Amino acid sequence: MNWKLALSALALGFVFVGTAGSVTGCAVDAAEAGDEGDTEEAQATADELSANANRLVGAYQGSGGSLRPPMFQGLVLEHNGTFFADVDTGIRCIVAPCPSHVRLEGKFSATRNYVRLDPAAGQPAHEFHGRYRYTLVGDKLSLSRAGKSWSDWSNALEKKASYCAEAEDCGGQGLIHPMCVGSWTCSEQRSCGWKCGVPTPVNAVWPADAKSLVAQTAGGGFTPPPPPGSTCNIGAAKYSLDIATKKLSYSQCKFVDWNTPLTTVTGEKTLTAAQVAKVDAAMDEVAITQETICGADKPLLTITVSSPSQGTKTFKDSFYSCDGDGPYVDNIDSVFRAFREVVGE
Repeated sequence: MNWKLALSALALGFVFVGTAGSVTGCAVDAAEAGDEGDTEEAQATADELSANANRLVGAYQGSGGSLRPPMFQGLVLEHNGTFFADVDTGIRCIVAPCPSHVRLEGKFSATRNYVRLDPAAGQPAHEFHGRYRYTLVGDKLSLSRAGKSWSDWSNALEKKASYCAEAEDCGGQGLIHPMCVGSWTCSEQRSCGWKCGVPTPVNAVWPADAKSLVAQTAGGGFTPPPPPGSTCNIGAAKYSLDIATKKLSYSQCKFVDWNTPLTTVTGEKTLTAAQVAKVDAAMDEVAITQETICGADKPLLTITVSSPSQGTKTFKDSFYSCDGDGPYVDNIDSVFRAFREVVGE
């Protein structure tokens, strides 16, 4: 094990699950593995490459393998030569943001024994792009990769009618659907479906099937220094709401005066229908920003929403949208205001 790498990873707040070193040393592995795949591709005719690619076209879901990361959760190889895949990297973080999962997109090509996943034009290559050895037996697709870091690694996938992480993934898979006005859906089993009827507008921030909401800020910003002995920054707060149970867990940095040390106060409460409606109304005001602002001296506010339809997404205050690491939203302050009010009620 590369202990310097491991210590660096821990310093950044994440750890690798299992023993896979496959997220490092990929360029070296490619060189060590030789050029068997390149040679096979160079010797194949255009018709052979086309036939091999068509043989692999379809949607696959992970079904096992060597049981160590990385693991392909889903892989879609499309008729037009493009692909997308969701990969569990095996990284588990102590602090966010956490690169536990990666979405790969780009072009694919295939020979008799190898499939190559290339990034889209103009996009940077990820360590999980590259060439994989494959076998396809019936609906079973097995992947492996050469090199010391990938030694004994394999990934088994099973062909399905479709695969999706979001409804938007379904459109390019050439799926047959009823001849009615409607829209694609993505089930909890990650399979595509079609819903007839005029699509209901989807709130990109606060979907109707939201399961949980977390609003958090480290506080601080342009304020006087906290009194000696303080254990938190002025304005620091975290609110975690379970939508189904209406249970709210919270922590707030309590301010008394500028002579009294700031301390963190925690608690839990079950919200009334009126209090949930207040939070819901505040979230309905939140919208993806259309502007770029370069703010300063304001604590960063974030909200994290989890739902079956959109997964878990974190949104940041548009006050700092020029930083470019979004998505950023407007009216986020109203959410924190609503939580402060319901905690105080």
